[in-house]
Amino acid sequence: MTTAVYCEAAHLHGLELIAAARRFSQSVTALCEDAAHAQACRAAGADEVIRIPLSKDDCAQGTMAAQIIGQLGPDSVLFPATVRGRFLSAWVAAKIETGLTADCTALSVTADGLLLQSRPAFGGNLTADILCRQRRPQMASIRPGIYPMPERPARESPEGMTAPVRCLEGGPVRDYMTRTGFEPARGADSLQDARIIVAGGKGIGSKKGFEKLFRLAALLGGAVGATRSAVDAGYIGYAHQIGQTGVAVRPELYIAFGISGAIQHTVGMNASRTVIAVNRDRLAPIFRCADIGIAGDWEETADAMIASLEKGSGSAPASGRG
Repeated sequence: MTTAVYCEAAHLHGLELIAAARRFSQSVTALCEDAAHAQACRAAGADEVIRIPLSKDDCAQGTMAAQIIGQLGPDSVLFPATVRGRFLSAWVAAKIETGLTADCTALSVTADGLLLQSRPAFGGNLTADILCRQRRPQMASIRPGIYPMPERPARESPEGMTAPVRCLEGGPVRDYMTRTGFEPARGADSLQDARIIVAGGKGIGSKKGFEKLFRLAALLGGAVGATRSAVDAGYIGYAHQIGQTGVAVRPELYIAFGISGAIQHTVGMNASRTVIAVNRDRLAPIFRCADIGIAGDWEETADAMIASLEKGSGSAPASGRG
C-alpha cells in the first residue's frame, strides 16, 4: 500500500500519521505545506516530501491538494482531524470523487490489503469499521493524539543533509473566499498540546465546581478537560471534552476528579504518562487506569492541592475558562 499524509504548516500532527502509516505502507509521501518541516517528515518515516503551496483560502488549498494527490495516485491519503484538516479532507474527497472516513480513532489493514478505518458511531456508544472497496484513494482523517508523536527518527539521515523536497505543478486554482476579519477563539485551552490536564466528570456537580479545577490547572500550568457527561450537563464547554466523542490527549500528568471511568472517556486519555484519580467510589473503573488512586471527596482533595501550591508559589495567576 502507498500512503500520502497531509502535513499542515500550523502544527506537526502530520508526523504522528507518517509514523503510523509506516506500519502498514510500502511507501509514505508527506504532502507538506511548510518546507521547513521536510526534515521532520523524513525523520518520522516519509520516503518523499512534496511541497504544497500554502494559500490563505482553504478552498483553493483543497483544490491544489486534490490535483497533486490525483497526480500521485496513492492507495490511501491521511489527514489530521484538526478543524482545518477536517475541512480540507472533505473538500479533497469531493474533488477526486472518493469516500472519506472522518475523525478516525484507529487504522489497520485487512488481509485483502484494504485500509480498515474505525471511528465512533451512535454518539460514541459503538465503533464503526469502514472499508472503501471501490474508489481510490481510500481517505481518512485521524484525531490528533491517537498515535504518538515519533520520539526517535524512523529513518536516519546523514548529518547535515537536508531532506529533498519535490514540487508538483497543478492546474490554475481560483480563490473562493475573501478574508474580511479574524478573531481568535478565547477561553479554551489547547488540550492536545497540554503537558498537564486537570479533568472533571459529572461528579464535580456544577459550573462553580469547575471554577476550582480552572484554579488548580492555572497553578499547575495546565489545561482543563471534562467528560461528555459534564459537558452535557452544561458545567463546561464542548471544547474541553475528552474521549470518544471529544479529543484524545497524551499529557505527562492527568488528574481526574469525579470521573467514573467509562470507556467512552478513558479511550481519550489512557495514553497519559501518569494518571491520578480522585473518586468517592473505591470500585470506580477510573482506578484501573490510574497510577495513583485517591478514594475520597474530589473537592477536599482539590482544595488541599490548591492550598499547597499557593503556599509554595505565593500569589497565583488568574485563570481563564471556556
